[in-house]
Amino acid sequence: MTDEILYRYFRNEATAQEVREIEAWLDADPAHQSDFDAAHALYNVSEMEGRTYMAPAGIDDDCQAAAVPSVSAASASSSGAQERGRRHSFWRYAVSSAAAVLLAVTAGFLGMEWEHRTVYEDLTAKTNVINVPAGERISLTLQDGTRIQLNGGSRLEYPVLFEKDVRKVKLSGEAYLKVARNEAQPFVVETFASDIEVLGTEFNVLADEKNGFFSTVLVSGKVKVTTVAGQDGEYEQVILNPDEKVKIVGNHLVVSRILASDEISWKDGYINLRGVNFVELMHRFESMFGTDILIARNDVPEIGYLSGKIKVSEGIDFALHLLQEACDFTYEKDAATGAVIIK
Repeated sequence: MTDEILYRYFRNEATAQEVREIEAWLDADPAHQSDFDAAHALYNVSEMEGRTYMAPAGIDDDCQAAAVPSVSAASASSSGAQERGRRHSFWRYAVSSAAAVLLAVTAGFLGMEWEHRTVYEDLTAKTNVINVPAGERISLTLQDGTRIQLNGGSRLEYPVLFEKDVRKVKLSGEAYLKVARNEAQPFVVETFASDIEVLGTEFNVLADEKNGFFSTVLVSGKVKVTTVAGQDGEYEQVILNPDEKVKIVGNHLVVSRILASDEISWKDGYINLRGVNFVELMHRFESMFGTDILIARNDVPEIGYLSGKIKVSEGIDFALHLLQEACDFTYEKDAATGAVIIK
């Protein structure tokens, strides 16, 4: 692995082949996560001072630290967004005595006050934001090793550095999370409707505040879902087991048994038809195909399918024609905007 390739990757300028090479390198050795954490702390300090620390002359390519800017999915090209699972990653650093010296200096600096605040406080207060355009999907790895896949139309906020006793992120939209286990530092996903707390698990969250949709599906492990307290201070709380789904129905949490693999099929490029109504499905079409859909009729069609999936790569016209076999509706496209009008 060379520094030229990694720097291009950090600046979102790497080719698809270079991205695959870097991701394969990261997956090849779990020990790289420790290197990731060390380099991350080093970069954060350098960013605060407006510069990037470099290894001294004589240290080979495997012993340097590099920086990655905050990622904005809006700047990603549409053609490469799905293939480029964007990971905020740093490459191996603490493998030589010279690197160890740099890390020791960095550790000392982290303990100093900076304008009456510690660097730690500054970094935990600083937030990265990722906005995913409709019709695209993005993958990333957080500083603790947690892997997240974001669906189209989603927004994720997370700190540059997690606090010592908790790892908090804010989500709007849909995401699949594989959380790195750390019992001393629970992971919390904050949404408009509830907080989802985990130690180490895999689960899916849909938090669409605009349309009033919220659900959490558990794939493995356990999660605790707590609603946002109302004006009276009351809240509800449930603990999910694998293959369970919680939704908000009439301001209450309702748990049901489901097949988790169906609920997370979007991350593999499929739209699930099981257990969704027509309105929910149209909103899913909007996020997956990147197309606005208007239901211009008084009644809502009933979906005749009990199960099945639609492949996103086939396109929205294929999906709508297939759906017409089980639903009584017609549609047309607005010539000016390309929006789909259901009649």
